[in-house]
Amino acid sequence: MAEQWSSKTAFVLASIGAAVGLGNIWRFPYIASENGGIWFFIPYLACLAIIGIPLFLMETGQGFREKKSFAKSVWQTKNIPFLKRPIREALGFFPVIVSLVITGYYMVLCAWTLWFAGNFLLGSAPSFQHMQSDFSPIAYFILIFAAAYFTVFRGISKGIEPITGKLVPLLFISLVILAAYACTLDGAVDSFRQNAFSGAEKIFEPRTWYYALSQVLFSLSVGYGIMFTYGMHLKRGKDIFSSSIQVAGADTAASALAFVAVAMLASTLSSPGTGLALSFETLPLFFLSQGILGAIVGALFFGLLFAAAFTSVISMVEHVNVSFVTFGKKWGAIAGAGIFLVGMLSALSYSPLTLSMFGKPFLDLFDFFFGSFLAPFSALAVAISCAYLLPHKGISGAIGLPPRYDGYFAFASRVLVPIALLLIVIFSQISGLY
Repeated sequence: MAEQWSSKTAFVLASIGAAVGLGNIWRFPYIASENGGIWFFIPYLACLAIIGIPLFLMETGQGFREKKSFAKSVWQTKNIPFLKRPIREALGFFPVIVSLVITGYYMVLCAWTLWFAGNFLLGSAPSFQHMQSDFSPIAYFILIFAAAYFTVFRGISKGIEPITGKLVPLLFISLVILAAYACTLDGAVDSFRQNAFSGAEKIFEPRTWYYALSQVLFSLSVGYGIMFTYGMHLKRGKDIFSSSIQVAGADTAASALAFVAVAMLASTLSSPGTGLALSFETLPLFFLSQGILGAIVGALFFGLLFAAAFTSVISMVEHVNVSFVTFGKKWGAIAGAGIFLVGMLSALSYSPLTLSMFGKPFLDLFDFFFGSFLAPFSALAVAISCAYLLPHKGISGAIGLPPRYDGYFAFASRVLVPIALLLIVIFSQISGLY
């Protein structure tokens, strides 16, 4: 039997660590700013309640009941017998392969955060151009890779729990400090009030709801099989319902704090940029312009990004490793080699070698194809597998859902979630918003 979480608190902290990542800190603020500001929380919270939490419950609950990897569970299921074994194998492994590639280049982003934090602490003047000028970030990537696998190989109680138990509280403390610092900047509060509360009309646009739903899936780490893997290690399934509310609440709080902090910081810049450009190009220059205090806040900011990224990396490595090892130890080694290869290609694409294909850095290609284009398909595969291929009867009782919600949960998990994910797949392909 797989090693189990020592307590509900340990599971919740690990799940929060898996959920709260770079997507909360750098992606949510600019997605929200471009799609209604503070009003973006209306479609976001609606999608969280209607789609995100039911998918979290279903994925984690099925992992708890199956007690084996997502890929193996789907491959061995007897439901819908007319689906031949190759189709079930494809459905089971597809989300794992997507996770494998995302893990590789996500480790590189994690390495960048550590590189910037370290340089700020050492008193140097880090910049994105400086980072690309030598091969030192490659060493940081190798360090992240080794640390993640070391943590996972130590197991739940000696590896994952101690790391997430320390980093997750530090992450939220850092977010609060960063938000408080942003409030002290000249004109930041007034600018935030002016910009954040404009754009209410955006909530009536389909594009806004598309981004809200995609952000929920991206932020909660559902739709890849990660929470299925974490559910395997639970002692009591009845804790899942209350845990889902805690994880969703913490994840939303992290996004809200990041929105306030990053939006205020960006409001003080003449050309803030968005996403990675804001985090790794514009903000470092801003922190350096603020003297010693700016250097301290810069180290704090990138330390925050590192904590968010590394706890997510751990969950991804655990998921990929468990999924492959269940078919033999050599497959675990092959998966690790695959992650390392993807990560190394991604790291070298932002180095003096500037490795690229089709005129784009490898990291950008991986992120586009696996992180954006295929991500909705992965979520759809997980949702359909958990709702239809795996036994669904009695799952609401097993996860501790109050009986009065049984009907809604069955409708949400078997109808609303698959339809919403199918619509997001169709909409993303037609509009090219991915």
